[in-house]
Amino acid sequence: MAVRGPPPVTAQQQSEFERWYDAQPVVNLPISASGAAVLVVKFTDYQCPACAQTYLAYKSVFAKYAASHPGAVRLVSRDFPLEPECNAGVTRALHAAACEAAVAVRLAAERGKAEAMEDWLARNHATLTPELVRSAARDVGGVPDLEARYAGALAAVKTDAALAGLNNVRSTPTFFINGRMIAQVLPPQFFDAALAYELRKAGK
Repeated sequence: MAVRGPPPVTAQQQSEFERWYDAQPVVNLPISASGAAVLVVKFTDYQCPACAQTYLAYKSVFAKYAASHPGAVRLVSRDFPLEPECNAGVTRALHAAACEAAVAVRLAAERGKAEAMEDWLARNHATLTPELVRSAARDVGGVPDLEARYAGALAAVKTDAALAGLNNVRSTPTFFINGRMIAQVLPPQFFDAALAYELRKAGK
């Protein structure tokens, strides 16, 4: 059974979108595509409403291409929490649990539970507190030792945030699709159109 993504855009919408898309800046990020034709890098804050929205809304898009073009599209998430504790590029704490959430996902990934942790954070982003995240890290992400490993994992979060800052990321989510910077939320059908366009350019 085919995996369905969002309804396709019209030919005119696709043409107009491609003109806009081609005008966006291109950045050479030091992140490997690992053989994929399309590399999507998302700088995210797990307490950010738009980050949660795109995480949930784009799932069907990535699933569609995983089924139709296995291995051709790679998604890499990088951290840009809007909290000074782990992001020197921001001066005001907008999301008090964002650093804890970023650490929780990293440590859950070591146990093969990153997706479960991200799903939980996306569905609960509006009510997150550091205490709730620590509890979910244990119960959802299988992380029993977040406190003991917090400082080490936080250093990796800070490295991501610094990379984002060097590449003019100022808000979340910010996407780079084969290096092309998309600093706004695209409706799912246009995010789909961007991936389709990149795949066509790659001859896929």
